Amino acid sequence: MRDAARETLDGAVAGVVATVAMSAALAVAAKAGQLREPPPRAIVRALLPGLSTEAVNAGALIAHLGYGAGAGAVHRSLLRGPGVAASVASALAIWAGAYEGWVPLIRALPPAHLDDRRRQTSMVVGHVVYGATLGLLAVRARRRDRAALRRATATAAHAATE
Repeated sequence: MRDAARETLDGAVAGVVATVAMSAALAVAAKAGQLREPPPRAIVRALLPGLSTEAVNAGALIAHLGYGAGAGAVHRSLLRGPGVAASVASALAIWAGAYEGWVPLIRALPPAHLDDRRRQTSMVVGHVVYGATLGLLAVRARRRDRAALRRATATAAHAATE
């Protein structure tokens, strides 16, 4: 078994990887004209008005990666890194909580049900990509941990018989 700090760190790293995958999906949506302004930019602009475009872009990148890392750490350490389907459901819960909850509350964007359907479709797809990536990485980590445990058990059993 892995210790809690290592599990949390691994989850945060997985969250960053999943955020990069999500960002790639959102970039495709933007290129297709489905997403004019990525929500992280709108959020930074709402929370920190008056920033330059460069500062908003940098803040959005840092905030998005940080949020993804934090969600990944929670996913792995508290939820114990569920499988792909449960991870996608968890990511969709994050989407709903954000885009029907705190994002409209800070007046960055309208609630999802009142927002541009193309943006929200893109955001749902992005969160599905995020959740699937987290789930796949969690499954891979569990397999790696089980293999390491089998090797350690076999080594200990072999040493005990000598």
